[in-house]
Amino acid sequence: MTPLNHSRRASLVARRTTVLITIVVITSALGLTGCSIIKATHNLLHGTAAIKSLTGKVNTGDMTHYEVTYVTTGSPATTIEYADAPPHDFAFDTTVAGQGVRFIQSSAGAFACTKSSSSGSGSGTGWSCLKLKGSQADTYRATYALYTGAYWIDFLKVYSTVAGLVGVSINSTSMTVHGFNLQCVVVTSKKSTGTSKWCVTSQGILGYVSVSSGSAFEIKSYSPSPPPSLFQLPAGATVTTLPSGTS
Repeated sequence: MTPLNHSRRASLVARRTTVLITIVVITSALGLTGCSIIKATHNLLHGTAAIKSLTGKVNTGDMTHYEVTYVTTGSPATTIEYADAPPHDFAFDTTVAGQGVRFIQSSAGAFACTKSSSSGSGSGTGWSCLKLKGSQADTYRATYALYTGAYWIDFLKVYSTVAGLVGVSINSTSMTVHGFNLQCVVVTSKKSTGTSKWCVTSQGILGYVSVSSGSAFEIKSYSPSPPPSLFQLPAGATVTTLPSGTS
């Protein structure tokens, strides 16, 4: 064995030893021993691999241009249109309680728009938009972040660290939704009936999310080329600029 290979092997052994020591320390603190430690070790390593694979796809998808339509599985179903064209353009469009909601960010600025379902032909387009500045735009955009895979990555990384130690298992699986083949991570807790699932498409775009057996949303359509019109204000919209410091 060459000195270089010996060094690499020693480094790998050291990292594995550190992981195992960490598991033993945490499981001891939680009152777990014997077979519990062995099972926790398996769950931790398996869960980390599953989440790492999903994370790799998401990181790739976050750098691409795309338009995706989601539908919720609850009743009534809600349709969400989400578009991203890094580094500047972003759009979100849905309807809440009969009111159109749209957020647009582009080189022209950031705008939060609403449209009442009662708007008729005599009131122009019916769209009213607020032009946002600085942190105002960041606050609005953060509201819609859960429709991106990146939003969930840190959450899943926490699970991958401690899940096996607290009665939670993490597994890889796959499913098909509206013709899209999805790669998924499933988190199951023995302490409750809740099962959560996160899935991404082959492009790394979020394809399905269900948390603790609650309502879910799933991909319905996808395009790698979002039209420029998605990042433009609705024609005839009334625009108001918020004073600086207003939230």
